[in-house]
Amino acid sequence: MPTLNFLPGLILACCAATSLCAVAAERGSASRSNTASTTLIETASQQYADGQLDQAAATLERALQIQPNNPATLHYLGVLRLQQGQYEQAQTLAARSNLRVGRNVQLRNRNFQLIQAAQKAEAADATANAEKDRATVQSLARRLSDGVHARPGLAY
Repeated sequence: MPTLNFLPGLILACCAATSLCAVAAERGSASRSNTASTTLIETASQQYADGQLDQAAATLERALQIQPNNPATLHYLGVLRLQQGQYEQAQTLAARSNLRVGRNVQLRNRNFQLIQAAQKAEAADATANAEKDRATVQSLARRLSDGVHARPGLAY
């Protein structure tokens, strides 16, 4: 019967060895994906510096396919979207980043600044569009008014 007492220990040892191998494989895989993601972020940074905003955004999107929950990548893509005038998307990306930021207070604060900047830019665009619309309406009204004065017999 000593063989039966030995069997549970053997099964436990095999399970532990299998678990260790699985953990090591996951760490290796995460390390490789982290390296690929980091390389893409560096490429996007260079594209950004060269003024290639669309290419940098596409590169960051690829980095997010590798690591979809990377808060820094979400933040950087949000900054690009802000500069591209995509204010709602910038806010959404910053909020997603904040959900995953953990204890990184500095990144959390930068995300809040990004959200505020996007909100201000969106409000400024709305104000500029409203002023532009108001100017267009006033211009049309002046032309209509001038047309009425130029042709007194014309009725609208």
